[in-house]
Amino acid sequence: MPSLATLPNDLAKFARYHLVRRAETYPAREDDLGIVPLPFDLDRYVERIRAFDGPRFEVATRATVTYRDREHPVLSVRSRGEADKTLLVLSGVHGNEHAGLLAVPPILEAWSFDRVRLVVVTPVNPVGAAELSRFNAEGYDINRDFVRFGTPEARVVRDVFDAERPDFVISLHEGPQDATFIFTNRHVETKLAHALCDALATGGTVLAEKDYFGLRLTPPGLSASSPGARLVTKLWALTLGMKATIAYSEDQGIPEIVLESSWRMRDEAARVRPHVDLVSAVAERLT
Repeated sequence: MPSLATLPNDLAKFARYHLVRRAETYPAREDDLGIVPLPFDLDRYVERIRAFDGPRFEVATRATVTYRDREHPVLSVRSRGEADKTLLVLSGVHGNEHAGLLAVPPILEAWSFDRVRLVVVTPVNPVGAAELSRFNAEGYDINRDFVRFGTPEARVVRDVFDAERPDFVISLHEGPQDATFIFTNRHVETKLAHALCDALATGGTVLAEKDYFGLRLTPPGLSASSPGARLVTKLWALTLGMKATIAYSEDQGIPEIVLESSWRMRDEAARVRPHVDLVSAVAERLT
């Protein structure tokens, strides 16, 4: 593959985010994607998540990642009690996508589904979250590492899958499109996906007409799995050794939704809301 520096700008960006697992050697900050930063401090965030440990939730440290002599924890939050179904939420896979991180406290505060076990892994990429970077401490995109599992963060997620055996997975992300949409894998039923888009819209979320590749979404807000997309994903894994969580879940026979809010929005509440609403809407339908 030619050097990224020699490629035309748009093609270089596409290669950087979709064709390489390791785009950097450190958690490079993103400055040219139109990201509007949200107020986020990793230490305060970790402290706030740990404060949920108690009668309703168990909070544990799943791993610790060291960067510049500082230890950064990957936490798991698990609702207590027996339940019929398990919903796994992944937050902060890409550290520069802060809305999904900031959504976790209100998700936990509002949780009221006794028949659904909630498991949250956050921040999946703590160094990236601290550095406003898509990448981990060594410059890897964790969401491209679900074939080789070369990063400790991807191995944590794999271990949680194995231990919790979730019935449904939601991964909270953001992107450069103008509004919110969801990706689904083939195990998410079409009727459910449409109902979830309706629930987001009812809650006040503006649904995107196009995804971040410029492809039209029909209905608005939904990028559903298709045979063509699944073929591309399979070739991506076979030729480049890369796979995202949504494809890993599909291989496990587990439905997964990836939520993509818009990181161009300056309204923090509008960016966080769809993450909270989606978790609630899925949990309601799992009961």
